[in-house]
Amino acid sequence: MSLITITDSIGTNGNAIAQIVAEKLGVGLFDDKRLQAIVNETGTSTGLSYRFDQQAHGFWDRLLSREPQVYLDIMEAAVYDIARKGDGVIIGHGSQILLRDFACAFHVRLLSDFKTRVESLLSRQDMRLEAAENLIKKSDNRQKGFFRYAFQIDLDTPSLYDLVLNMGKMNKGTIANLILGAVLSEDILSCDLDALSSMKRLSLERKVHAELLENNIDISTLNVVVSEIGTADITGVAVSQEEKNRIPEIVENVSGISKVTADLSVWVYTF
Repeated sequence: MSLITITDSIGTNGNAIAQIVAEKLGVGLFDDKRLQAIVNETGTSTGLSYRFDQQAHGFWDRLLSREPQVYLDIMEAAVYDIARKGDGVIIGHGSQILLRDFACAFHVRLLSDFKTRVESLLSRQDMRLEAAENLIKKSDNRQKGFFRYAFQIDLDTPSLYDLVLNMGKMNKGTIANLILGAVLSEDILSCDLDALSSMKRLSLERKVHAELLENNIDISTLNVVVSEIGTADITGVAVSQEEKNRIPEIVENVSGISKVTADLSVWVYTF
């Protein structure tokens, strides 16, 4: 089966293309709304829950602006949780970077010139020319800024992608067929069991990180390793005896964690 990431920008009609690809392959489509639903089902158990009930529109932007590190851990956990199933089409959210070391993932970048993107936006939205132009510029700056912050890499680094397509001269059906032709070729590997196990482990580790952060635990002094069977091994330094006792209890509440072992010392302050 096929595991595909599609990175688009506003005005490139990426969602419509991703939907065609997913339908023809018979796999799931994971856009903003679907990813939020996954977070709602498998995310942290504490402070974020009240925000999971909000509508998908703007959810990720609000979470990033308020709690950027929690956002990153939750987003990564969701992407890895999808990928461990071995197939699907994921739109955005850094999935091309998070899955770049997995040979079974195929990464697509959709591009188009500014004028074409503006015209595409005007044809689908009721807005003035100036508003469409400003929206695209603002969205591009936010998208590029996120990548620099989260991954310390430029969004359009060529090595991140297996296929880069310019939307200017082709319709969405043609673009979708090009993607399908590539992923269905004999050159593209299916995800093996080792890769799927690694994704499950990474997903659980990010959930643990998010849960600890939500409980105001500084994870910079901790090392968390989760096995494929859900055992979490935690080592490092806690700031107090109370925190040392709380950390295993917090991690035990993470969905998918079956056992917690902790080897923690307490920070000794010297003056």
